[in-house]
Amino acid sequence: MRSRPLVRLTSGTPGGGFFPIGDGLARAYATSLPFVDVRLQESAGSISNVEAIERGEADMGLAFADVAYMAFTGRLDGQPARFEQLRGMAVLELTPVHLVVRADSGIRTVADLRGRRVGVGPPGSGTGLTAKLVLKAFGIESTSVRMESLRYNDAAMRLRDGGLDGMFIDGSYPLESVRNATSLGGQLLSLGGAAIDQLRRDYPFLRRTVIPGGTYPGQPAPIHTIGVETLLVCRRTLDESLVHDLTRSFFDILPLLSAQQDSLRMMDLDQAPATPIPLHEGAARYYRELELVK
Repeated sequence: MRSRPLVRLTSGTPGGGFFPIGDGLARAYATSLPFVDVRLQESAGSISNVEAIERGEADMGLAFADVAYMAFTGRLDGQPARFEQLRGMAVLELTPVHLVVRADSGIRTVADLRGRRVGVGPPGSGTGLTAKLVLKAFGIESTSVRMESLRYNDAAMRLRDGGLDGMFIDGSYPLESVRNATSLGGQLLSLGGAAIDQLRRDYPFLRRTVIPGGTYPGQPAPIHTIGVETLLVCRRTLDESLVHDLTRSFFDILPLLSAQQDSLRMMDLDQAPATPIPLHEGAARYYRELELVK
């Protein structure tokens, strides 16, 4: 009997935004593609995911657009080589940057984070990269902040206990870790002003977005922030027909995923092929077929 092809899907860590998407996707694939063995691999996040795909330790996964582009072009910190194996499958959603601070910390803007203890996600997450960009935009070098690499739920508990003054997290709302933090007195801060405007000019991956009021405990007003697109990516050497089927099936199961993950309801289907890195040939073939039937 012919064995099912194995697809290792790398997602994120509990408390972050990638984990529920990856978990839901793996479960949905089990029904929609029973002839494929899709196995979920927990990871630290975006950077770890593209690294695993490049090393051949994962076949597909989730990544932020800035991380994917920098990896593909050889611009990731400490990794000057291009990630030749990285290919795009779809643009999923615009993922907001959350900045949560202790209510009694006296922190009212990003500039107030200087000298403070700030969680920036686990090592290998895209949150750390985004946090450094935001801090730099406000003239704060990373050495001027006591950045701590923590899993998101752990950071929320440290915020509650006074061990952290703030925490960054890139993720689709509502996030479990942010809900935990805000229910225990944490406050979300908006990201805006001239510094953010300049940051967006320097990094066009970053776009304005809003976390609606009432999304989290103690957050009646909308939070204006920035976000970066989440991508579904894969390994270049993955079989073309298999990637075609995975891409087609993703759109077939999107209504089910959207019911589980609110942010996917806002996915722009027309922009799905517009990944900042080249599409895998299997995904590109699927999008060409879509154009033919329009």
